[in-house]
Amino acid sequence: MKKFNYILLSSLIVSTAMTACNDDDKSELEIPAPIKVTNGSGTNTTNPDNPNPPSTEEYEEIANTKADFIYGCDPSWVTLMEQKDIKFYNSEGKETECLELLKTIGFNAARFRVWVNPSSEEGINGLCNIDDVIEKCKRAKAQGMKIMIDFHYSDTWADPSKQFKPAAWDNLSQDELANKVYSYTKESLEKIKNAGINVTWVQIGNETKTGMMTKQSDKTTEATNANGGLSNTNGNFAILCNQANKAAKEVFLACKTVVHIQNGQIESDAVYAAKLLKQHNANYDILGVSLYPDFKVSNWYSTYIDECIKNLNTIAQECNKDVMVCELGTESIATWNGQRAIINSVLRMREEVERCLGVFYWEPEAYNSFNKYNKGGFLASGKPADALKVFSGNYNYLLPENDPNANADADVLHIAARTGEELGTLEKQEDGTYSGTLTEIKANLEFTVTDKDGNKYGPINWNKPTAGETASMQKAAGDYDHFWFWATADGNYDYTLTFDIKNLTYKYTSNE
Repeated sequence: MKKFNYILLSSLIVSTAMTACNDDDKSELEIPAPIKVTNGSGTNTTNPDNPNPPSTEEYEEIANTKADFIYGCDPSWVTLMEQKDIKFYNSEGKETECLELLKTIGFNAARFRVWVNPSSEEGINGLCNIDDVIEKCKRAKAQGMKIMIDFHYSDTWADPSKQFKPAAWDNLSQDELANKVYSYTKESLEKIKNAGINVTWVQIGNETKTGMMTKQSDKTTEATNANGGLSNTNGNFAILCNQANKAAKEVFLACKTVVHIQNGQIESDAVYAAKLLKQHNANYDILGVSLYPDFKVSNWYSTYIDECIKNLNTIAQECNKDVMVCELGTESIATWNGQRAIINSVLRMREEVERCLGVFYWEPEAYNSFNKYNKGGFLASGKPADALKVFSGNYNYLLPENDPNANADADVLHIAARTGEELGTLEKQEDGTYSGTLTEIKANLEFTVTDKDGNKYGPINWNKPTAGETASMQKAAGDYDHFWFWATADGNYDYTLTFDIKNLTYKYTSNE
């Protein structure tokens, strides 16, 4: 891996050293010095690589009233990430097996999706079939985690806009489809049981407000011959749900079955679907929802978190169901809003929804926009974000709307990754410039520079890499306040990159 030195002229000077993160050179890593911020409660020390909130004395502490609450994760991508040689690191930077690391964080349950005959398309890669799931279940079991099996009843992603039948099931009649759901569910769970694994929950379909298998496997043709639709006039999903519920409890007598609906914050999705299930006499135990807070939405906190709490309580009361959050995630988890979205969602669901059994973070181990997913719970360094500590059950402080330390660093600029993770800080020098150091383990670095008022410094137009160049600078597509430094991954070169914010020019030199 290469080393890079960055220098910002006119208003900013940055010296950046990048080194590889492996067992041979961990001793060479330069970890940024912690930022020391003084607040009303004393001095708070924050490591820019994994920022912690200020002193908890300023926060509202709430009681933990549910000792058996489920702090779950869905790390279904783990085998795909490992195939691509992606590593995971604990907070000290030590490479750690993913499930072991998740358990160390505090997760006590794991959810794994199952596809019937997984396609070879990128992002699926033939994984998440029953054999792959069994291997992941063994690893979760070894960590003492409870297990949820999430049946998509598809060869690919099943979500609100993608409810495609498995190709082998395309031509089944309605009765044959119901029988297939029963036999496939039972056979799959028997394989898991025969591998020595106990299943606590079985999820029947994925994000199924309008049902499942509503289109043929070609992804365009409506499944009119047989489907699992759910509407006021179509109760086919309830029939398939009952078959899956029956199969699950024949294999694991004590297991609980889950129906999963998208958009827990939207009454017309979550509550409406739950009432349709009741109308059509669906047999299941738990109603689960997805919750992905979006900071671009006005009043996002009340729009997502408050509304989801209200809807879950409505479902529990009017449909007499236990509830849970089967999928939770957010962008920019290292920012104040990102931490607040995750921490407060978990704590408030636990304490304000009496019948909420638990919360699962969807793909927490994902980082660096793996599979184009930017809501993972790990930082660009491959370490877990600090917000995940709420899944330990030992952190019980609600974060306020505003960061108490937001204006404490007038003479500091921040370099942050696209996820919001702070990569380093730049302190004001006597000559009026700002300088600092950071360590980054990736050759391709996307970042922005921001002052205390949120002003971002970035280029409008940069040259793209040209043939034969080993490094270059370019604007992030469609985003004028982020930019990339790009470099090839081979060779052992140092680069000095110089750019002028005022004139938006740059140059780099290779120090071979």
